[in-house]
Amino acid sequence: MVFHAKKHGIRPTARAFDTTPKTVRRWLRRFDQGGRAALRDRSRAPKSCPHKLSAYRERKIVEARNKVPCCGPRRLKLLFDIQASASTIYRILRKHGLIKPRRKKYQRKNDLRQIKAQYNPFQRLQMDVKYLFDIPAYWPQMKDLGLPRYQYTTRDVKTGAIFIDYADELSTTYAILAIERIIHHLGDFPIDLASTIVSTDNGAEFGGNERRLRERGFHAFIERQGITHRFLPPATPNAHADVESSHRFIEDEFFDLESFRSRTDFFRKIATYQSWWNFARPNFSKGTRTPAQILEQTDLDPRVLLLPPDDLDQLFRHRYLPYQKGSHLPKLSVMREKSDPRIVEPGQVARSRLFPHHSDWAVSWPRSFETFPAPFVRRAVRQEYRPHCQPIWPRL
Repeated sequence: MVFHAKKHGIRPTARAFDTTPKTVRRWLRRFDQGGRAALRDRSRAPKSCPHKLSAYRERKIVEARNKVPCCGPRRLKLLFDIQASASTIYRILRKHGLIKPRRKKYQRKNDLRQIKAQYNPFQRLQMDVKYLFDIPAYWPQMKDLGLPRYQYTTRDVKTGAIFIDYADELSTTYAILAIERIIHHLGDFPIDLASTIVSTDNGAEFGGNERRLRERGFHAFIERQGITHRFLPPATPNAHADVESSHRFIEDEFFDLESFRSRTDFFRKIATYQSWWNFARPNFSKGTRTPAQILEQTDLDPRVLLLPPDDLDQLFRHRYLPYQKGSHLPKLSVMREKSDPRIVEPGQVARSRLFPHHSDWAVSWPRSFETFPAPFVRRAVRQEYRPHCQPIWPRL
């Protein structure tokens, strides 16, 4: 525009650029006074602001913030009787770099991971129950084959290892059976159970609806073992993020992908999945390490993870029903399936003293590897799981 005006005049330039002669004269005058630099946009802010905060009051706000860095604009205004709006105080604090940036969610999660990494293995156990009848891919098989309806999950916060059991009912009895077998199993290893804390939600199966302490029930049983039991505060599901996240992964990686032929086949495959989780599945939130690798770094034998899933209904029938009086009560020998791979001939393998119906799971686990649908899972389980089993079961 300036060069066109110098060559053709002001009015022809105004017509050519569809503007007024006054605008052309302004740009031409600026160019003559300052050259190309004078053609840059200038600030349109007012020359003065009568209600602008004075430098003295601005300095007082900064001093107040330095005295109590934890107070925000509204609290500073209230405590120090500052005659300025909260938005003005916030603007001054931001101008002087006194506003802490809000931490991102991934940053807060990293902080929690560092705290959890300081725990000892099996120092913090989270226990919860997953309802299986709301899984679309599993529900038809559950109805047709009589598969379990509830999953009792216990997860270690330090390593991320899981111990899972299944039952057809949701009850305190089954919750006690699930945690009892885990406690007795951990007692065979050099683990200080006196420092262990088991946390649960406020479900009725854990005694969360009881108004006073009782001498029996889940809470009383845990305390009698010398272990601390803690209930979660109401409406805080994130406090159980570890065990809740494992429920989502198990649903996505197992129940949504797998099909079953019988209840026995179900326990074969879930045993394979649990061994894959504990020995071969890397956890990206724990440095891409498996629970077994974390245990090895803490000088604890990874064989502590060799506790297969159990059928709590069968365990209950075996431990209690045969000792009850009354001809109407069935015995375990009648209720068992002869095709159950966990049943072996007497003397073939050593049976557990606490849970006599447990046979050597190593007999059935290699066969269960072949039933899992993903070949890479079978290879990973064999590579990671087999070295830990060899000292116990040479048959592998």
